[in-house]
Amino acid sequence: MARGEFWMTGADPRSTDVDSFVDSLTFNRFHLTVLILCTLLTAIDGYELYVVGWVLPKLAEDFGVPRTAITSAMIAQQVGMLLGAFVIPPLADKLSRPKVLLFCYAGMMLSALAIVHTHSLVPFAFWRFVAGLCGTAMVPILVTLASETAPQRLRSTMSTITVSGTMFGALIGSAMQAFVLEPFGWQGAFWIAAFLPAAMLPLIWLFLPESLRSLAARNPQDPAIQALALRMQPAGAPPVVVHGVAREPQTRKRALLSDILGKGKLAKTLLMWAVAISSFVFITAGVWKTTIFKDVIGLSWPQVAAINATNTIGGLAGMMLIGVFIDRLGFKLVMTLTFLLAAAGAVLIGILAPSAGMFVAVFAMAIFQHGGQAGIAAMAASLYPPSHRATGIGWAYGAGRIASIFAPLFGAFALGGDFGPIGIFALLAVPLATAGIFSFLLMSLPGAPTITRAQLKH
Repeated sequence: MARGEFWMTGADPRSTDVDSFVDSLTFNRFHLTVLILCTLLTAIDGYELYVVGWVLPKLAEDFGVPRTAITSAMIAQQVGMLLGAFVIPPLADKLSRPKVLLFCYAGMMLSALAIVHTHSLVPFAFWRFVAGLCGTAMVPILVTLASETAPQRLRSTMSTITVSGTMFGALIGSAMQAFVLEPFGWQGAFWIAAFLPAAMLPLIWLFLPESLRSLAARNPQDPAIQALALRMQPAGAPPVVVHGVAREPQTRKRALLSDILGKGKLAKTLLMWAVAISSFVFITAGVWKTTIFKDVIGLSWPQVAAINATNTIGGLAGMMLIGVFIDRLGFKLVMTLTFLLAAAGAVLIGILAPSAGMFVAVFAMAIFQHGGQAGIAAMAASLYPPSHRATGIGWAYGAGRIASIFAPLFGAFALGGDFGPIGIFALLAVPLATAGIFSFLLMSLPGAPTITRAQLKH
């Protein structure tokens, strides 16, 4: 956030601007509550958006259609996700992040309830469109809340831990497949998809506040600023008067596009989108990894399951840890090396397959690849002011999703080209390497966030 947006009076030692107040706080129960809630909410989002793939065989059998026919519902969900990524975050910035979260999680709950009572493909596809529309913007909004609540020295750590919730969502999906899918069918999976957001709605309402930075950016005279500041202070801390002032008139009326694509922002935004596109291309193309391990490398199904478990464990570790390194070493070094090491890990998988060393390479690649993906949200959050921070993150994700529509074509190209394991995983390494290169270029631009004495500065 630009330092000129708020001011410090200097007349009263207990009077301070919003940024200084937030950055001076030690990590306390308020921060922990926000972090836990945001992480739980991303876990639900991770489950909701991938549930169709987990139940696809039973779903197709019950609907009496070929499995390939479910593609229409998955495309409808992708269209909803793409639309939501560009439309929902600006609403959150303008209105209120918690209020938009309430609306979207209620939408996901209602779509899941409707699907439970659906018996044909067309209404199923419509409700998956609704789920995608409501769900895709959740991670950008939640990362924005976590990032703006945290002191600068912990901003990336809280952001990436929040994103790691998506991996917990995958674990919920694995448990569902093991214990719910067989006895209760695909409807059981969607009852869970309805229950999870329903359980979180009262917690969002009661315990998840708007960020102090966002309140002040929208209305620096809002009385809720002081009330929220008191909640954020540790017990027994002396009272502090926290305030901000309005932007200059011409700045306050600045269009949303100017904050994202205007002078001084365009190059950063385009490079940020390039990083997101590269990472999402790998993720989407990577849906073919199970087929590659089974049909090209020749692993047994138990070995494929072990590979997937290794990837999940490594990915969770990478997401949990990368923010700590970013907060201490900076985006330029950490994000560049993370994606380049992920690319090296991908190449090593092909070289070492099918030996035991392949599992080590999968674990290493998962740490860096998933860590880099989590770092994208934190990096985007560092580029934009609170007034449009959720929009900046959401549009970066949206750009990635546009490119990911075409990434599945990689499977047909790679599997039909007789490249072998080394060639296929070398191709998979390309978008990871380009993500590292674009990260380096982005953080080399003038005004990019840097680290000084372990603190992020603009």
